[in-house]
Amino acid sequence: MNATKNENGKLVNAGEWNEKFVEPKVGSVVKVDGSSRLPVRLLPGDDYVDSGFPGCDFRYPNPIREWAEKHAIAVNVTVTGRTTQRKDGADWVRVCFEWVGDCEPSTYSRGWMLVD
Repeated sequence: MNATKNENGKLVNAGEWNEKFVEPKVGSVVKVDGSSRLPVRLLPGDDYVDSGFPGCDFRYPNPIREWAEKHAIAVNVTVTGRTTQRKDGADWVRVCFEWVGDCEPSTYSRGWMLVD
């Protein structure tokens, strides 16, 4: 992974090497590696923090349509790709998903984010 951690231990984008200074934002289209789901748009995170939950920048929609927003999964997304790659007629960049743990360790996976 090509990201660094800040003083709070959170993954952050290295910025300089990212050719378009791409940053994830609410509404960014992402796809998790190995997932059979179509790409989805990131939902707003929340400001809730307690001793067992560090908060999250985004929410990943639940695959059950009726629960898409109500039971969305806490996630932080960090751009790890140095350059964009042309894939399926659009520009994509590699990202790391941090699935934020609630009173348990976070888990990580990789994927893609569509570049606007």
